[in-house]
Amino acid sequence: MAMPAAEERDQPVTLHRVMQTMIGDGLRSHYEAPRRLSHQLFVLMMQLNEDERKREPPKRTRRRHRGSA
Repeated sequence: MAMPAAEERDQPVTLHRVMQTMIGDGLRSHYEAPRRLSHQLFVLMMQLNEDERKREPPKRTRRRHRGSA
């Protein structure tokens, strides 16, 4: 036998699901890392790599001479 929608909303199982969803949403918003932070970390890593590259001595490459081999 199907229950009317108004009565179905007041059932313990439905209320439990609603409570779980609300609690989950609250916890997710509280503990989820902000999206902006990942971009800031990416920029910081790029800056560190650039600083490292500047400190390294230039790499010497062999030049090939044109002409006979």
